[in-house]
Amino acid sequence: MNGLENPLGDHATGRWRQDADGSVTLLRTQGMWIRHQATSPFRLQSPGLAPVLVFLFNGATRAADRKPCPRGAFTLLPPGTPMTLQSAEPVEVLTIAYAHARQAPRAWPQGPSEPALIDAGVRALAHEIRRVLLREKESSRAYLEGLAEATLVRALQVLGAPRSPRPPVRLAPINLRRVCEHIDSRLDERITVAELAAVAGLSRGHFSRAFQAATNETPHTFILLRRLDAVRRRLEEGYADLAHLAAQTGFSSHAHMTTAFTRAFGVTPRDYRRDHVAELRQAS
Repeated sequence: MNGLENPLGDHATGRWRQDADGSVTLLRTQGMWIRHQATSPFRLQSPGLAPVLVFLFNGATRAADRKPCPRGAFTLLPPGTPMTLQSAEPVEVLTIAYAHARQAPRAWPQGPSEPALIDAGVRALAHEIRRVLLREKESSRAYLEGLAEATLVRALQVLGAPRSPRPPVRLAPINLRRVCEHIDSRLDERITVAELAAVAGLSRGHFSRAFQAATNETPHTFILLRRLDAVRRRLEEGYADLAHLAAQTGFSSHAHMTTAFTRAFGVTPRDYRRDHVAELRQAS
């Protein structure tokens, strides 16, 4: 194909081809490749000679960093970006390479788009391309080319559209107080973020963000700090059984409590209690 050197690693010679088992269907025209792959492991090696759009009909996990790519996600590889995409997990993929779009539009994104972009317009167009490619085949070539062009236009529109910032999730003071009271009343138990979110009446994700915004600490760090503060107060009261104190404040062992306390206060619990008692004697 003019200006495009097998961007999909496919060596088809005709305009339309389908593997005997129906796993791969390819339409090659003068201006583009439109390739549908049924659910199976996927690998795409793009030399970067032309833009390539990849759409996932089902979810997958990125091989590079194990991050999830949800169903309906797409990515756009601009020209000049050689890249290999692959998934060992079975995925159904639509891949479109645009040979004629190598010099246009002028303002391509720098580097590949995010691998998990989702847009209703791109999704609708991709599903229609799949339907026509598999059922109507080459007889609807002009229509398929138009759909593919529209998909690229829409993808670029999504990439260029300003993204509205996520509205901040706030934790009402009364809910923050309830969460703190819940933590303090259960220091000797295992406390999960999910149960704290339920106390606050928020989803787990929203709660974590709102709690950190309100306290400048993650829930896990905040719980640890409350446990350490409880240990410090009881040591100042003269509590001597450190193993029992560790259990009462939610630490897995005396050693665990000692390590966390020393890291936070720069002194072991035993030495902290001794120094505090000495200070009290001097003051009296």
